[in-house]
Amino acid sequence: MGHSEDLERSITPVDEKMSSKTPPGDSHAPYLDPSIMEADYEGKPTEEELKTLRRVPGSLPLVAYAICIVEFCERASYYGIQPLISNYVNRPLPDGGNGYGAPPRGTQQTAGALGMGQVTANAVTQSFSLLAYALPMVFGWLADVKTGRFALICWGVAVFGVAHVLMVAAGAKDLLAAGTAKVPYFLSVYILSVGAAMFKPNVSPLLLDQMTTTVPKVVTLDNGERVIQDPESTTERVMLWFYLLINIGGFMGVATSYSEKYVGWWLAFLIPLLLYLPLPILLWFLYKRLILHPPGGSDLGNVFRVLGVCFRRGGLMRIGRHGFWDLAKPSNIQAAGLNIKTDWNDEFVDDVRRTFQATGIFCFFPIQYINDNGLGSAANYLSTMLTTNGVPNDVISNFNSLSIIAMAPVLNYGLYPLLRRLNIHYGPVARITTGLAMSSIGGAGYAVLNYYAYQQSPCGEYGSSNCEDGMGVAPISIWWMAIPFAIGGISELFVNVPAYGIAYSRAPVNMRGLVSALNLFNTAIAYAIGLACSSVVTDPYLTWDFGGPAIAGGVLTVIFYFTFRHIDQEEFTLSQNKDYHLELEGTVNVVGENELNKSRNRPAPIAENEEMMISPKQ
Repeated sequence: MGHSEDLERSITPVDEKMSSKTPPGDSHAPYLDPSIMEADYEGKPTEEELKTLRRVPGSLPLVAYAICIVEFCERASYYGIQPLISNYVNRPLPDGGNGYGAPPRGTQQTAGALGMGQVTANAVTQSFSLLAYALPMVFGWLADVKTGRFALICWGVAVFGVAHVLMVAAGAKDLLAAGTAKVPYFLSVYILSVGAAMFKPNVSPLLLDQMTTTVPKVVTLDNGERVIQDPESTTERVMLWFYLLINIGGFMGVATSYSEKYVGWWLAFLIPLLLYLPLPILLWFLYKRLILHPPGGSDLGNVFRVLGVCFRRGGLMRIGRHGFWDLAKPSNIQAAGLNIKTDWNDEFVDDVRRTFQATGIFCFFPIQYINDNGLGSAANYLSTMLTTNGVPNDVISNFNSLSIIAMAPVLNYGLYPLLRRLNIHYGPVARITTGLAMSSIGGAGYAVLNYYAYQQSPCGEYGSSNCEDGMGVAPISIWWMAIPFAIGGISELFVNVPAYGIAYSRAPVNMRGLVSALNLFNTAIAYAIGLACSSVVTDPYLTWDFGGPAIAGGVLTVIFYFTFRHIDQEEFTLSQNKDYHLELEGTVNVVGENELNKSRNRPAPIAENEEMMISPKQ
């Protein structure tokens, strides 16, 4: 296949080093500039100080807190809407309700609007989330190449505003009664997913751009202790604030769920609009105060070209075999006498290979996410079969975020420090294995609950299909669902943080956009699976919709551990040298360079801080 005509292109000389992508007037952040980090500067730690002195975060700039508030407003307005989609599409307007979608008080009825059934509702919820996680790869690339981050964030906020206004209109009583609310509603849902996709890949990198302006420096505290003021630790602190506010924003689903249950859709949709309103003001405040990098290009295009050359020259059968990646190296292409345009060097191909190896752990994320939240909308359908006694059925999912907020300090300041004091090495792969096992247990919990709900529902195995017999629900409290939701949330803490730490600390620093793209792709796969299963995410199959993924998750947990357990020993070895200090994550540097992620190829400054998505909730 080596000389096939489809490979013929104009030849480009193989440069020993890729050309600089730094636009005129722009520069790399000091912490990410090897020429600064390797040179002498005032306060630079010595080798001995790097090994012995405690690392502390520096002070956070005001703009960092403001960006966190921006993220809170966007996530709160997003998660105020997302949990309501299933009820709005699936259930009809309740009999005897107020006409705005709220059921009569004192009944076990669920709020509803369109009455289009479970299959359609599942397809809408999963396609909505699929777009929100698949499109950021495109918009992240667009920001790096064309618009810059801040401009695309502003466009995303504008799109968000249109979506929220349309959604409030979809709560109008006349439209609901006439059955025409579906037009503004479906428009708003998919416009919202596009706005979220424009926003999602740009906020956390913009935040990190403000954090990497310093370098490690030895300072003396007021008590006389000499410490290293460390950009990595500063970044860790601001990202903890960032993800805390994301999870608090996720609680807006509580307010909107109670609003749909007791008032109607108009208020449930108005609250996210009100939470959205501060965003334009905050962005106006930030504009002149931010460190903004102009568009400088992205390596993602070359990554796909490298993959294309590898597949065309080697075919699918050579994936994973020795020499597969070498097929895209310019030196190999020239030696084969092929005329293929190459805008990369041999080391760039090695960088791509190393990135795919570092992110192999992401392949196990879809099953964890499915067990965490249920396949498609199955968890929502289960909740409609249980006794609520006035509690909105879709409010129970908030126990996922609540468990994260409650357990994160316990793990970071209780369990992990205790294990270190006892000299028990609980490495990142062991933590991820624990999380995968917990998510499988949570999935089994859903299956057990659904089994008994079918057994005790007056409509049997069709209990979630708008059952009107008797009370319409099984005599099982909806609060039992808090257990699997909480287990799933805690499993995220064991899985996400160490997994992304491994990926970002091992993938070459110029490949962080690819790491984020692969992460988003695997989350999108979970939603694609939910969308593909729409026809079976309905009665009478719900028990197996939970049980099947739980069994698969248990098997994959064992496979994961035996596939990646060698990383724990490697991380433990690295933890003994000067690079180790992210004790909460158990990995080496995830923002700056370390022994594993160094590369001679440098991205444009705008593409340096591509770390994102430490939680699917982002």
